[in-house]
Amino acid sequence: MPVPAVSPDDFKAALGSWAAGVTVVTTRQEDLVYGITVSSFSSLSMDPLLVLVCLADSNRLPRMIEESGCFAVSILAAGQGDVSAIFAMSGREPTKDFGIETVVMHTGAPVISGSIAALDCELERAVPGGDHTIMIGRVVAASADGTKLPLVYYRRGYRDLVLE
Repeated sequence: MPVPAVSPDDFKAALGSWAAGVTVVTTRQEDLVYGITVSSFSSLSMDPLLVLVCLADSNRLPRMIEESGCFAVSILAAGQGDVSAIFAMSGREPTKDFGIETVVMHTGAPVISGSIAALDCELERAVPGGDHTIMIGRVVAASADGTKLPLVYYRRGYRDLVLE
């Protein structure tokens, strides 16, 4: 029995039903920085400490990460929707700085200041995955701010997390 085709719109609607935190993945290549808002982020392993991000091959970030050998994942805090929007804009070029405050942990990849958590990673492996590259990073530094709530994305919009 043939498998029915799934429309891209149905696929996006289904995935949009998955509430998720919002991340910005960044790297530094020589004296230039670049980053994008990424929805496909996950922990992978505790031993060794590994995470993964899935990046569209049409974007320059996968190539820059492969050349730099490192990346950082900033998990955005509630109220940082404007930061997410900046990094989601297409057509941006690598620059000397992002025009927003960042910090450096270990690898030199910039971390977004004010984020709820950050992971600094050395590139472990890049794996092809359809029209994306799966970047597997070995976590070499991590931080978290337990006083903040996360920026949450659900059905094409930012949502507030209500703790009871």
